[in-house]
Amino acid sequence: MFLELTIDYYKLTFALIYILIFVISYYVILGSRFESLFKQGKIWQIRIGQILLSLIIAFFVTEALMLILPTF
Repeated sequence: MFLELTIDYYKLTFALIYILIFVISYYVILGSRFESLFKQGKIWQIRIGQILLSLIIAFFVTEALMLILPTF
């Protein structure tokens, strides 16, 4: 065939798990008292902190899960 598409299942699984863990960790951080670490009125700094912390947590959890899952 002229155009062959191949799917890298490892990367696809990694991306799906990463997005799922990011959403879960973001909502957990929203429910926590994370904003008490900042001064009052620092809204955008709080949001950036929440997003960065969620990204970091999602990356480490996804890496750990991918080590546990069998590779394709």
